Amino acid sequence: MEVGWYLRFARTDRVEALVAPKGVAQVRHEMHCHPDWSLEVEDREDHAMTIMTRVKPLYENWSED
Repeated sequence: MEVGWYLRFARTDRVEALVAPKGVAQVRHEMHCHPDWSLEVEDREDHAMTIMTRVKPLYENWSED
């Protein structure tokens, strides 16, 4: 998994990733290296939606337009 890279170089305040249930533990482990992000996990039928959000938003007004 490359969760760390996504969080380290994200140009957004929220990153969503659909992962296999076995991968949730690995995402939780990676979050310990990124205390400036919070993690929410929503169980889906055969996957889990992981939602990582910056604790202190940096890009509130930033958009790709």
